[in-house]
Amino acid sequence: MNLAALDTRLLQLLDAVLDETHLARAAARVGMSLPAAASALERCRQLLREPLRQALAERHAASASAGASAQPQRVRILMPDYPAQVVAQPLYRELADSAGALTLEFQPWQGDAHAAASLESGHTELVLGAITPNASLRVRDVLQERCVAVMRRDHPAAQGLTLAKWLAHPQLRISCHDTLNRMLDEQLATQGHRARIGMVIPNFLMAPALLHGSDLIALMPMHCVPAASAAHPVALSCLRPPLPLDAPPLRLLHHRRHAEHAAVSQVAQALERIVRQHLDGR
Repeated sequence: MNLAALDTRLLQLLDAVLDETHLARAAARVGMSLPAAASALERCRQLLREPLRQALAERHAASASAGASAQPQRVRILMPDYPAQVVAQPLYRELADSAGALTLEFQPWQGDAHAAASLESGHTELVLGAITPNASLRVRDVLQERCVAVMRRDHPAAQGLTLAKWLAHPQLRISCHDTLNRMLDEQLATQGHRARIGMVIPNFLMAPALLHGSDLIALMPMHCVPAASAAHPVALSCLRPPLPLDAPPLRLLHHRRHAEHAAVSQVAQALERIVRQHLDGR
C-alpha cells in the first residue's frame, strides 16, 4: 500500500495516536475535534485493514511453506512380512535420493480387516494386500494371486495331493491372512469337511522352518511363500490345492484423501513397479 497517497491529516492523526495511545490527546495535538478524530481513525482503519490482512496471509503462507519443506515426510505402509522383506530394500534404494526428506515406515500386518480400518482412520497411507476396497479407497490390482498348498518336498502328501491326503495331515495356519483362511473354511464346509489345525502362527516368515521340519501343510498365497535362502536352503513344494480356491488379487490401496499427496503417489508408483519386478511370475 502506498502511504504517501493517504490524506496527510490521516497520517498525522495515526502518528499522534501511536505516540499518545489516547484518542482525545492525539486529536488535540493535531487540532481536530474528538468526533472528527474518531471518524478519521475509522477511515484509516478501513483503508489499512485489507492490505494488513493480505500481508499477514502472505507471511503465513511463506512460513508454512518453509516449515513443510523442512519437515520430513512420512509414508506409512502396511503389507505382510513377506513380501515386505523382498521389497523393502529396493524401495528404499529407489527413493533414497528423492527430493526432500522422506521416511518410509513399514507397519506390522495384523490382517485384512485391520489394514482396511487403518486406511480409513488415517493411520496408514498405503496398503499392499488382498483386502476388498470400498468407495473411499482407491485401488490398483498389482498381481493376480494364486493359492498353493505348501509342504516339505518329501512330505507323504506331496505326490498326488488329494483332498483326503490334505485333510489327513495337520494344517499350519497363518493368522494374518484372514481372507484366505475364511475362504478355505467356507470351501471345506460346503463339502462337509473341516481342517485339523496343528499350529497357528502370526506371520509368513515363520512358515518355512516349521513346514520343512514337520508334516504340517499350509495354504498360502504364492507371493507370500518365502524363497529358499541360506537359512532355509531346501525349497518347499508348492502344489495346486485340491479345492477350487480363487485367490483375490494382490492390491495396492490408498485413501482418496491422499489422491493429491505427492509423497504417497511417489511411493505407490515405486512400490507397484518393484512388486511387479520381484514377485510377478512366481
